[in-house]
Amino acid sequence: MTALWLGIAVLTLMAVSIVFWPLLKNYRESKQQPVDVDRIQQNIEIFKERLSELEKECSLGTLSQADFDELKLELERNLLIDAETNQRKDPVLKMGSSQLVTIMLLALLVPASSFGLYAYLGRAVDLETSLSMNAWNDSFNNADITLEDAMAQLEAELARRPENPEGWYLLATTRMNLNQFDLAAAAFAQSALHLPEASPELAGVLGQQAQALFFAKGGKMDDDVLALTDQSLQLNPTEITSLGLLGIAAFESENYASAIEYWQAALSNAEGNAAESLRNGIERARVQLQSLTPDAKDQATEGAFVRVYIDLDESILTEITGEQTVFVFARPAGQRMPITAIRMQVNQLPAEVRLDESSTLMPNMSLADFEEVDLVARISVTGNAEEGSGDFKGSLSSVKVSNDEVIRLIISERID
Repeated sequence: MTALWLGIAVLTLMAVSIVFWPLLKNYRESKQQPVDVDRIQQNIEIFKERLSELEKECSLGTLSQADFDELKLELERNLLIDAETNQRKDPVLKMGSSQLVTIMLLALLVPASSFGLYAYLGRAVDLETSLSMNAWNDSFNNADITLEDAMAQLEAELARRPENPEGWYLLATTRMNLNQFDLAAAAFAQSALHLPEASPELAGVLGQQAQALFFAKGGKMDDDVLALTDQSLQLNPTEITSLGLLGIAAFESENYASAIEYWQAALSNAEGNAAESLRNGIERARVQLQSLTPDAKDQATEGAFVRVYIDLDESILTEITGEQTVFVFARPAGQRMPITAIRMQVNQLPAEVRLDESSTLMPNMSLADFEEVDLVARISVTGNAEEGSGDFKGSLSSVKVSNDEVIRLIISERID
């Protein structure tokens, strides 16, 4: 950081020198070479005196009228030539001491104001953070230093400057790789604490904090872990880590239908090994679901429910395809996170669907906890569970739960 300010100071000094050198040079020249501003007036006076002499000579008869006219014309010509010569000369700027001081103050005020604006609006903190992270990476790559030493250096830096979410995240992921889950959870918490609320990374950090806490508690999905997954999914309903954790909890509680829903939602944004693991989990959950006895399957569909008839508005038929994904879900009034959801395709519509306990997304929350919910049916043009531009949706508010009435929901609104 010192190098940055030193560089700025040097560049500022160079800029000020470029501006001041011509001014100082002109100031010295104006002192050494004063301009004779009265020269034209003196020439006029000389012209008048000489003309007066010629007029006297002409009146006394010592000068003929023809000679007088010729000499007068010559005087006038010389006066005009003198005046024109003075006008063609480049004017010399006369600068006093007070003017020079004023210019110097203004010139110094500009860089001073720039420093103040940069300190207030600039990214000096981010630059210092980046430099600190680069220094930590350099020390980590040094063969003479151990991982624990490098982490100790990073922790010392974070103790000095805790408002560094990237540094906390780096420390947390390193702790996770060392299976130090409790320390990782604490570092993820610090990273989330110092991230802006509008940061797109916040949901992922909260999900990873929940995962670290889940492992630290021996795979127990307690209220602390659930609270973190809820926060994460409120910010991003398709956050992979949180959905994966909820799927694990549902699977272990033998709620295989919910596990499938969680993992399918996570799969829409997963890639590589993560996507393969989710597919394997979904397949295992389907096998377990098929192995349930008929009584167990019936029990899974008992409890609170909402019956919905989904149809398409004619105005959007030319803008959609049969293979596009449709998400139908219920959520508490005024909230973003759904409590139950199903997935289907456009070519299955119109259709009547049932949202019930078998499609619950939240292990600690179900339709039975609410008397009324909001219903949403959305066509995703990308296949992602998260709402996006170009999707189509229909929604209804304050729908009663466990009402035998079939609610009609039309998809007609385009999301821009």
